Amino acid sequence: MEKIFFRSYFYVLFLFIPLFMTSCLGMGLDDLEDYNNAEILSFKFEHRWEQMVDEIGVTRLAIVSLPTDVRIEDNVIHCVIKVPESGNPSSFTEEVRSQVKLEKIVGMATISTAAKIIPIDDAPILGKWGDFSKSHKYKVVAADNVTSKEWTIQCELIK
Repeated sequence: MEKIFFRSYFYVLFLFIPLFMTSCLGMGLDDLEDYNNAEILSFKFEHRWEQMVDEIGVTRLAIVSLPTDVRIEDNVIHCVIKVPESGNPSSFTEEVRSQVKLEKIVGMATISTAAKIIPIDDAPILGKWGDFSKSHKYKVVAADNVTSKEWTIQCELIK
């Protein structure tokens, strides 16, 4: 008797699964526009360092955002990075402040909706430590995968 119950339950389940796998929204949906913008809208930088939390050797990654003035002209981004005064956050000591260099900072970009950014040649990967002491090129590919622009990033550090 149990076998018949499980067998019939099994067949009923397979009959109803296709109903749950379909959607009532087959028509009447608005078409989404194709995004064809390949812009870099802003650029910012962080200095990251390891910080000892307690005497047993636990460390954490500490981060300070570096105020950046950005000027964008003809696909060239000029970044003037200012190193903040020590003490904000409290772990940003004078010793840590003196270690801020263009050769080891983290760059991040805000780009057009659904676009992707690709480093060209030896340009640092954004979001990871990189060397911004010289100019680098990045390619931004729009969401339509057709439109693209090359951008040059130039940085200057002020302490």
